[in-house]
Amino acid sequence: MDSPPPRGRLNSKPFHGFFLHTNPASALWTRLAMFSTQLIQRPQLPTLAVTASTGNPEILFIHGCTETTETWFPLMQALAESGVGSAAVDLRGHGKSDGHEALQDAGIKDYVADARSVFEHFSTLRVAVGHSMGGLIAQLLAAELKLDHAVLIASSPVCGMKADGFRMARKHFWTFLMASLRRSFKRLYIDEAVTRSLLFHANTPDAVVRMAMSKLQEDSWRAGNEMNTLLPDPAAVRCPVTVIGGQEDFMVSHASTVATASAYKTKAIFLDQCAHMVPLEAEPTTLARIILTAIRPSKPKK
Repeated sequence: MDSPPPRGRLNSKPFHGFFLHTNPASALWTRLAMFSTQLIQRPQLPTLAVTASTGNPEILFIHGCTETTETWFPLMQALAESGVGSAAVDLRGHGKSDGHEALQDAGIKDYVADARSVFEHFSTLRVAVGHSMGGLIAQLLAAELKLDHAVLIASSPVCGMKADGFRMARKHFWTFLMASLRRSFKRLYIDEAVTRSLLFHANTPDAVVRMAMSKLQEDSWRAGNEMNTLLPDPAAVRCPVTVIGGQEDFMVSHASTVATASAYKTKAIFLDQCAHMVPLEAEPTTLARIILTAIRPSKPKK
């Protein structure tokens, strides 16, 4: 039987490759051990943990709501194998960073300040890549800093998450009601079927969904709700922007992703067999190639 092409290619068939990335016995996991995590200490602000593939990273990855840097490891490895260094930050109150005890006090602007601190720490950083809530952070950051490029992956849209949020709540009313009563985003993902509906493609293996669920953590109720009110200003962003979405994303609709791309005068790239968790569902080398093609466009031949 012929093996299927990699997941995440345009018009591709599914490839269950991420399970290899979550298997501690895999060669990829062993190579990931060479990544280093360093702490960025800031006076009167939480210390940030940053995992990097090199001491001179070019790309900073910003995770989404309830996520950590681990979302990015397969893609970071694929980029490293292409000779491109990258780093990923655990925002305050996430992963290995400090601030867990004050997580609910954090807002989106605090997360933007965290990402800015990493750019100030690594002078080689030129590109911001954000997933979901991290996409909003990348947009706001690009309005503050002079970046070479911003890449938005299944990003919180320029119009905010209100319309998409209502649509999700209609389908999963009781889940959203309990999450609201408990002011808990992690509460959205305690049921595997609901988690798959919100985050994953129907063909994504159960093992991948369960592994991701085990990695999710609580997030700031304040920051999550600011995705409805603290909206980016595309006119303030001076760098090129690439917009990537999952073809079957239920959390951020196709229309929302197209609207975001239109606001930045570009065309959205949609990956087949991917839903919201594009960094985990797309084949890493395919996603790396799309990003590198965007941030390093080929020069026309003379």
